Amino acid sequence: MLPAETLVVTFFEHPCLAVRSTDGTIYVSVRDLCDTVGLRANGQFRRLRADEDLHEGLQTFRVTTSGGPQDQEFLILEFVPTWISSAQRSSASITVRERLRFLRLFVIRETYNAFARTAGLPEGDSRAIEELRDLEQFDNAMTAIAERQRLIEESQQKARSAWRELNARVRALEEQAGGVISNSQRGYIYQLVQVWAAARIAREPELSRAAIFKACWGAINTRYRLAKYEHLPATQYTDCVTYIKGAYQRLTGEELAVPEQSALDLE
Repeated sequence: MLPAETLVVTFFEHPCLAVRSTDGTIYVSVRDLCDTVGLRANGQFRRLRADEDLHEGLQTFRVTTSGGPQDQEFLILEFVPTWISSAQRSSASITVRERLRFLRLFVIRETYNAFARTAGLPEGDSRAIEELRDLEQFDNAMTAIAERQRLIEESQQKARSAWRELNARVRALEEQAGGVISNSQRGYIYQLVQVWAAARIAREPELSRAAIFKACWGAINTRYRLAKYEHLPATQYTDCVTYIKGAYQRLTGEELAVPEQSALDLE
């Protein structure tokens, strides 16, 4: 499937490729998310495909990369919190482990609160339920939530059409305001970092793939004092490209020859 729109966004301080399908649904690159958390992508692909629910959120898109058009696996955005919060966290950094732990606890609490609200029971703590017989209301709550979900899915197409119209207006306003790098420029920097990091991975086997990607993006954010690379001022775009290409050349002795034209598909 070819995406209708592609953009690089930051999750957990790591740029990830996101796409929008022709029906408006948003997906995020599974491999990029694995790099973000420090997970092994192949193992997570097997886990997602084996899950009877999560596998429905997987979709293959053909996207532009530094090596040309390639097929990559993406996960629907709605499924990302559930999947990533239940992933093994031992290999992640301390900061990411803490975020994932709080995310998992949030998902658990919000799921319970949704049932409690529908059942007419107190939210937040089961100790607030005075009578055990009130638990009978949970079955009615589950039925009601399932029916509500069905109705939501039936109305999705109308919501997507409205979103596309609103999104077009917002993007027009953003283009008028200017100030930061464009979508295509974000995409080109992303491609350059992918090639730079791959070269480092080949030369620094003692470091993990996730650590190297984090170091590359961290170097850019530190150099330009950014919280997220997409905040890079447009006036510093050329300098950033030169910096990445220079780092690659110092590392490999070769020119980083990724044509900028290939990033236009990310606009």
